[in-house]
Amino acid sequence: MANKRLNVTRREFSDSYRRHYRLYKNTIGDSKTRRLILFYSVECGLKSLIMKNTGNDTYEKLEKYCKGHGKGELVGHNIKEMLKEVNPRNAFVLKNIELKGSGGSVEPKKFNEMWRYGVAVADAREEEKAEYTLAKIAEWLNTRL
Repeated sequence: MANKRLNVTRREFSDSYRRHYRLYKNTIGDSKTRRLILFYSVECGLKSLIMKNTGNDTYEKLEKYCKGHGKGELVGHNIKEMLKEVNPRNAFVLKNIELKGSGGSVEPKKFNEMWRYGVAVADAREEEKAEYTLAKIAEWLNTRL
């Protein structure tokens, strides 16, 4: 029972999206922290939109729906998969970000970890592009929720 996720409602996801996005827009400071807040804003907004589109009003119902339809990636942090679900034309492209040294690269579903821990990247412009794309997604979500 300790690993069970909170049974968040669609409304709570939507409110979190708006609250986090507002904080992102109104905060000046550490770019990694701001990007982390933006990532979570987009994740919450996408989950709310998926719940709206599938008729699931709680996270528990969404998990059951996803399990039954082979869409388990939608209940994690995989923003790319969530985008495919709600935006099949995939107008928003998020790419892996190369890490400094021989650290490999980070997939978009792990951007939250990269920014949470302050991992150094090979090219800061890649982070800037990811942030720009996430901000565009957040604006797009605002028209859908």
